[in-house]
Amino acid sequence: MKLIIKLFYLTFIANILISCDPSYNIDFINKTDYNAKVKINLIPKIEEYRLREISTNDSIVFNLKPKDTANIYFGIGTWSKDKIEKLSNSIDNIEIETKDVKTIYKSKKAMRKLLETDIQGLWFKTLIEIDVE
Repeated sequence: MKLIIKLFYLTFIANILISCDPSYNIDFINKTDYNAKVKINLIPKIEEYRLREISTNDSIVFNLKPKDTANIYFGIGTWSKDKIEKLSNSIDNIEIETKDVKTIYKSKKAMRKLLETDIQGLWFKTLIEIDVE
């Protein structure tokens, strides 16, 4: 009987771990004491549905108040090198502007590096967290 109970619990825990469908996102977090702006300029006629869905005139703009967070939801899944590659190929450039500094990521290499170095998650790489400082 104890063996059956152990097998039941083991199966239950395995089901929870295997059937978990995490969502993957990008967060922009304003860590300054001033307003900040994040502008993502998209390549016209991109195939990335989630970016096109929230864009206006081929760009996405977030005006962040101090300590505020903006989120882009990409659906169910995890971040892989292929997904980051596809995302960076859909973006013309990323502009991050604070009170004192404006940083523009122009090249695909620079955008991939920005996105890849800020991936969060222990088992599932589900969040890219970009700090605006």
